[in-house]
Amino acid sequence: MKILVIGAGVSGLTTALVLAREGHDISIWAKELPLQTNSAAAAAIWEPYLCNPRDKVLVWSKYTREYLENTVKSDLDSGVRPVRLTEYFDEPKDDPWWRPAVETFGRVDKTELPDGYVDGYYADLVLMDTSRYLPWLQFQLAERSIRIEQREIGSFKEVPETFRVIVNCTGLGARELCNDNRLYPTRGQVISIKKRDFKNAVADDEAHNGLTYIIPRYDDIILGGTAQANNWSLDPDLNDTEEILRKAKRLSPVFSEVEQLKVKVGLRPTRDEVRLEFETVEGKSIVHNYGHGGAGYTMSWGCAQEVATIIKKMLA
Repeated sequence: MKILVIGAGVSGLTTALVLAREGHDISIWAKELPLQTNSAAAAAIWEPYLCNPRDKVLVWSKYTREYLENTVKSDLDSGVRPVRLTEYFDEPKDDPWWRPAVETFGRVDKTELPDGYVDGYYADLVLMDTSRYLPWLQFQLAERSIRIEQREIGSFKEVPETFRVIVNCTGLGARELCNDNRLYPTRGQVISIKKRDFKNAVADDEAHNGLTYIIPRYDDIILGGTAQANNWSLDPDLNDTEEILRKAKRLSPVFSEVEQLKVKVGLRPTRDEVRLEFETVEGKSIVHNYGHGGAGYTMSWGCAQEVATIIKKMLA
């Protein structure tokens, strides 16, 4: 089947690759190339965040984690590696709702908690270093002679009839393209700092240093962050930068002095629930795959596989 994928963030690239592997004739149109998308600004550690419905998210996330760990991680060029994430809390905390989607999970010993925290848990997850992972996805597509055409559309009407199916992975662009007012940005700002000896990731999502996370990657360390609903600004904010640095220092004294490399800003495409469904619009067959909030990477392979399943049913 001749299929057009619109969007070249992590969801678009992954979906295009899965469909290509299933034998479809794939084209990709995108307003921005992968390293210019919001996906490029993500910390990209596996963890369901700002996403619903939870029952479906668990399925998509578990599939993605297992696929990354069992298949992609073996390719050293992919930028995918295992990482342990430890989260700290100001009060006793139940296991996270996504606990069934991971294998290794445990509680932090009270004697190992940083000052001011009373509880914590850890999980062995997977990290996708965006500076390597997005080019790797693009290379996988190029090996199948699939290139990205930089092209923006204002309506599905602009898509030629030669494409039997359109897969909509436009992220926040779907707000206008689909007139979807349930979709809104959650602004995230992070700081890339010079690499140092800091092996695993730590986070304070909701305690006295929240929102703070420290995520070591191959060539740098990401300090975050912000989660500002309905903020469309892509400009770095100096106050946010100072606050990120202050909280990172409080979470780990190792970061009292840092060498900044770059400040990045991305807009998480947030929705009350992920939109992954088939729809006919003006006679065109469309599969929507957007609204992943802060978990686009976390659900990418699972959602892409569901898109493929929907299309397969169309062919049956």
